[in-house]
Amino acid sequence: METTAKVVIIGGGVVGCSILYHLAKRGWKDVVLLERQELTAGSSWHAAGNLFTLTAPGNAAVLQKYTIDLYPELERESGQDCGLHYNGELLVAKDAEEIKTLAIAHAFGKRYGIESEFISPDRAKELAPTLNTEDLTAILHEKTAGYCDPASVTHAFAKAARNYGASIYRHTPVLETNQRHDGKWDVVTETGTITADYVVNAAGLWGREVAALAGITLPLMPVEHHYLVTEEIPGMAEMEHGHALLSYADANLYMRPEGNGLLIGAYESKCIHWAENGTPLDFGHELLPDDLSRMEEEFLQAVELIPSLADAGIKSVINGPMIFSPDLGPLIGPYPGKPGYFCANGVMTGFNQGGGIGKVLAEWIIDGEPSLDVSFWDVARYGDYAGSRYAKEMTKYWYENRSSRIYPYQTFPAARPMKTSLIYDRLKDAGAVFGETCGWEDAYWYATNEAERQESYSYERPAWFAAVARESRAVRETAGLFELTSYGKYRFSGAGAVAYLDRIMANSIPAPGKTALCPMLSHQGKVIGDFTVTRLSEDSCLVLGSGSMEKIHERWFLDTMPETGVTYENLTNRYAGLHVAGPNAKAIMAAVAPGISFDSADFPFLSGREMELGPCPGAFVVRVSYTGECGFEIYMPMEYQRTLFEEIMAAGEPHGLTLAGGHALMALRLEKGFAGWNMELTSDYYPHETALARFVRYGKGDFIGREAALAAREAGPRECFVQFAVDADEADAFGGEPVFLNGKLAGYTSSGGYGYCADTSLALGYLYPDAIDANAEYEIDIVGKRCKARLLTAPPVDPDGLRMRG
Repeated sequence: METTAKVVIIGGGVVGCSILYHLAKRGWKDVVLLERQELTAGSSWHAAGNLFTLTAPGNAAVLQKYTIDLYPELERESGQDCGLHYNGELLVAKDAEEIKTLAIAHAFGKRYGIESEFISPDRAKELAPTLNTEDLTAILHEKTAGYCDPASVTHAFAKAARNYGASIYRHTPVLETNQRHDGKWDVVTETGTITADYVVNAAGLWGREVAALAGITLPLMPVEHHYLVTEEIPGMAEMEHGHALLSYADANLYMRPEGNGLLIGAYESKCIHWAENGTPLDFGHELLPDDLSRMEEEFLQAVELIPSLADAGIKSVINGPMIFSPDLGPLIGPYPGKPGYFCANGVMTGFNQGGGIGKVLAEWIIDGEPSLDVSFWDVARYGDYAGSRYAKEMTKYWYENRSSRIYPYQTFPAARPMKTSLIYDRLKDAGAVFGETCGWEDAYWYATNEAERQESYSYERPAWFAAVARESRAVRETAGLFELTSYGKYRFSGAGAVAYLDRIMANSIPAPGKTALCPMLSHQGKVIGDFTVTRLSEDSCLVLGSGSMEKIHERWFLDTMPETGVTYENLTNRYAGLHVAGPNAKAIMAAVAPGISFDSADFPFLSGREMELGPCPGAFVVRVSYTGECGFEIYMPMEYQRTLFEEIMAAGEPHGLTLAGGHALMALRLEKGFAGWNMELTSDYYPHETALARFVRYGKGDFIGREAALAAREAGPRECFVQFAVDADEADAFGGEPVFLNGKLAGYTSSGGYGYCADTSLALGYLYPDAIDANAEYEIDIVGKRCKARLLTAPPVDPDGLRMRG
């Protein structure tokens, strides 16, 4: 066995073998995979192996499509048959709401070249003769879906990786992973130690145990999962091209051919966790005792869908463990604070996603970043709140609701409340209806009656529509108070702090007392952050950003920070946030801080300082506003939030101050065309393609990503950021809807909703450069309906930004 390697991968399931293959194919020969038993041990060997692409978010669909398209090439490279069957899949609906769900999925796929179409019952019977179509209201055919043989695919990745020069050692459990002073990793086994530049934890069911060897705790929890295989079903053997796969979301059911019978799987209505305190080290190719009573309800619905199942015998039952993250999405990427340590854990549909995960992990290791945004799967997307209890409660909820319909703006009850600010009860008493943001209870809107309080969801406008309209208009007409505690908050100080920030930010760092909006770019020139930077003093800056990206951004800060000269503090959990915005904001602030002038001449737009405010001796006050109105963001040590909140509310009473929630904030920023993180802004974009283009100072000197971003700008935009007014009657765009011009795909939306003060439906998004025409009539596919839309050349509210600056 080697004593050195560039990469050591721990785990010989499909994900580990795919990462090995992609690294070796990129030319890294000295890569090693260590497997404690045999390849596929754990979960890979008993997976169903279904392949499909219609999923969200969009880049997950891209990676799943990549995986499916890769398999024929993998067969050729390895000489290994992968048991591929591209029979297509029928997604069936029995009610009107599911028709809408399928219509959204069908439209969503168009951006990514995913072929699907609604078909007739007769055509469905040709593809799936066993199907009872009498009660079906719609059938969507995903043409490229299929299934594979799990063991064959895993061994194909392994064989192809060996052909490219990689090494695999079976029956080689890892005993220790120790990071050396030079940053490399010693991977200790019974047969020797390998010193590696990078370690990849792809240990599947043992992901927690392998992580613990490096002092890492991952939010993972194993769950039992059933599927069964029937005896032969009449008519299956005669099908020349194979029976289509079936998906019935309302019953949490999936089905595919297996021989001349059917494999029927269900996400049971009662989740059963397994090995909560640790996966047994001697577990391998075993199964768990089956309990078909747990999927009895789902099986009965399967019989309604395929009546011949009533007479089919059961050939075998599989009850095997799978290991999930809290949202059932993979945990991938470099682990914060552990340079050189990568995770590829909690992969639910390994044969559907494994190829794509192998690709982006190889890119991340070799190129320093993946070729597309995968923050929705990033191991750093969870904060410290995601412990074992959180993982257990969340995996239970999402397993039991795996195929449930998810509506726009829907909130979920699992593992809540987790983190609450000191004014949580005050906001609740005022009618706040909460959602969850980064573990925090976050006020989404304020109800004044029982009807507004109801969290009833639909694809049409929600029950809180009137409440959010009221809050939005109050902000525009008098003043609103928002809580911003969930935002990411960081302080950089020391002799090298400003120079460091100037190197990682694409805008110039402002003078003391001033504030700047600063994009942050990757080495390849992509947008990886959008911050408000306030220079508090010569050598101290407050940096504010997206709360959902807190740990991802912190990882970047720690990876790029010099060893000396910069003191970094993460204030996110220590400091609370409030935001006063509206025409009366200055008067309210003056009442809370007598003796301080908040007039524009003394406290102009894009300025900030530390000051005594009410009872708080040291609050950070920044004049900036996501609403487009005159606004002040206030950040204070958590212990002062409650008393400061009370004083602001009392001071605001004569000025019409109204509590406002997150939905109003999003509606107000839509009216101004302000971009939002994980919507209009992700690492898929170069800055010149986004609303951040005007905040990049290429002439200020060198900064990370400058040359790559300049080269991309010279090449021209691939897509351009735009704002639409939409003729939508009942449902608004939410994000991901395709945009058409003259019947051809012209772009897509990134977010949308109703502009209550503009009195129109709005959407933000991206258009292909040759499709931009201010006089054209566009169409946006919203819940299966083509809605007319027009391009806006200026925001519909205060287009010159006078209110915000005045």
